[in-house]
Amino acid sequence: MSSVTIRSVRAISIGQGAFVALRKKCRGEVHSLFERTFNILIDGNLVGIARSDISMSPVDVVTDIPPHVSMQTLGIERGMEIFINDDRLRVGDVLEISLSDAKLWRPPTFVERPLPREAILKNLERAKRIAVKKSDWRGLGQLLAHIRKISGGGLPMVRGLNGVAAVALPHIVSLLQAAKSGDDNGISTAAKKLIGLGPGLTPSADDMLMGFISALWWASRSTGENIDCTDRIIRAITSHAGATNLLSQQLLRHASRGEVNEHLHELLRSLLSEADPDIDLLVARLIRIGETSGIDMTLGLLLGLDLAFKNQSRK
Repeated sequence: MSSVTIRSVRAISIGQGAFVALRKKCRGEVHSLFERTFNILIDGNLVGIARSDISMSPVDVVTDIPPHVSMQTLGIERGMEIFINDDRLRVGDVLEISLSDAKLWRPPTFVERPLPREAILKNLERAKRIAVKKSDWRGLGQLLAHIRKISGGGLPMVRGLNGVAAVALPHIVSLLQAAKSGDDNGISTAAKKLIGLGPGLTPSADDMLMGFISALWWASRSTGENIDCTDRIIRAITSHAGATNLLSQQLLRHASRGEVNEHLHELLRSLLSEADPDIDLLVARLIRIGETSGIDMTLGLLLGLDLAFKNQSRK
């Protein structure tokens, strides 16, 4: 009878949300398993354990597990017990992760010296053009080709939309119209229709809303303008977060404070503070996240920045 060898790896970086969840001695279990990541459930919070090729997010721990190793080959199974003690996270009898040298990932949630409004709008238009070129039929990606009409408050007649995009489109338009007019009830009603819409671990409409509210937060905190209005919009949207799955709930809460994944963070920072950012690369990186998450977050980000910088009369 052969003995089981526990594989030992190191955590490289840890998001703020993951750090809070893992900072005490506790037990949990493996919640879900994928090729590049697995999620653990601890005290009602999900924490992602990722390979070294995964970008950072507030709820993830990135390890030194190499890109060629599939998490599914490590012997990890759903429901397997997790135990955390003395800066070590143990997954059943198959994996032990040292947390002692992990770098806390908690980047700023605004820029200190934003560009003038005209320069930001110029960056935003460039980002729209690139996003349209790189979009496809998945998730809400089809809507990127119509983003100018959607941002303008109209409901474009679009044929051939996939099921998720077709259902989401009128509610997105309603959300923007209500946000522009300061109609908190209208925002809440539209958000209720969108939260949880779409398949996947993080549904498409949730990802779009993450990009949307994080863009509003970054714009208001970077410029010091429309903070109260922005906070009302964010509260009206996130008040319905309980209607979606646990991971989306957590990510929406973080986005409501401007805390987002590494690629979304970098794009927001660059659009607001760099006169000549490498928008092609930054948009491409964001769009590549997950099956549809990156595409959907890109749509939300662009709509949020449009609202923030083209409707500055909001109170």
